Amino acid sequence: MRERRVAERYAEAVFGLARGRGAADEVRGELEELAGLVREAPEVGALLARPDIKADRKLEALSAAFGDRLSKTLSALVGVLVRHGRGGALGGVAQVYGELSDEAAGVVRAEVETVVPLTESQRGRLVRALERLAGGKVRLEERTEERVLAGARVRLGDRLIDGSAAGQLARMREELTEERGRNQ
Repeated sequence: MRERRVAERYAEAVFGLARGRGAADEVRGELEELAGLVREAPEVGALLARPDIKADRKLEALSAAFGDRLSKTLSALVGVLVRHGRGGALGGVAQVYGELSDEAAGVVRAEVETVVPLTESQRGRLVRALERLAGGKVRLEERTEERVLAGARVRLGDRLIDGSAAGQLARMREELTEERGRNQ
């Protein structure tokens, strides 16, 4: 919870700054690229989070890796994070920044869990159906989850649409338990 609040503060600050400069989308792309690098190369995230390495050395390493590909806004954000010992919060900042950006653009976030990845056709049909429900653009995040068994579990904003086999089995179990209680 505390890490989320830290990420929110930094993301809100940089989003306001980037939006004021008309560079909100550019900064989002850079943040997502940098957060992706940290996910794919955990040693980069570990470097940013290490308290025993001076901030200037961390920033030099990032500068060597990215050169001038990072905007001044993102360079300033990374500098502040690293200098305040919050380098490990970069992924969280990127996530919250994306949420703020979507919210400002009127985009609703949806998460879908399936046992196997969706095909392009399935993804397209699902997004169109969710956009009809939401009344606007939807950004879909996908996860595979073995517990779903079959079907899909979708979270659209604060709504849960559970069309999974596991959800159906749980509802059947609940109905049977209620029926058994009435018959005793």
